[in-house]
Amino acid sequence: MALNVLEFVAQPGRRIPIDVVLAPVPGEADDLRVVGEIHMRGQGFAQLATLYIDVEMTTTIAQPCGRCLLPIEAPFSLRESFTVPIPPTADAVDVRPAAVSLLLSAHNPNVLCRPDCRGLCPKCGADLNEDPSHACPERDPGTRRLGDILRP
Repeated sequence: MALNVLEFVAQPGRRIPIDVVLAPVPGEADDLRVVGEIHMRGQGFAQLATLYIDVEMTTTIAQPCGRCLLPIEAPFSLRESFTVPIPPTADAVDVRPAAVSLLLSAHNPNVLCRPDCRGLCPKCGADLNEDPSHACPERDPGTRRLGDILRP
């Protein structure tokens, strides 16, 4: 979403309150994404073709669990200051790319779906939360693996 900068440019150096809601972008799909609206509350000022923003951002971030890869959506809040260049003759600037970049770089990358998450079996990838007594079957002695062939 574009933030109207006419008021900021008309009064350079004066701090002006910012209260903006950036709508989610449909089609943003990867392993880690901002899925909710981004609420930005704070202040900003313009100086020499740059918009200086100091805001608190709150949103919902979706990512896989760090152990079992189950998708998780968690609320996230961040207080941050950043700058956005103001192009000449621009009435508005898009602050969403900078906000998303800051949110995704500051979140906890090792979030768990629950504190006692058991994760995945390191041999076969079975979800140990669904079957806590899981035991991988012994490999067939007649099969050979690359490591067996390469050993002297």
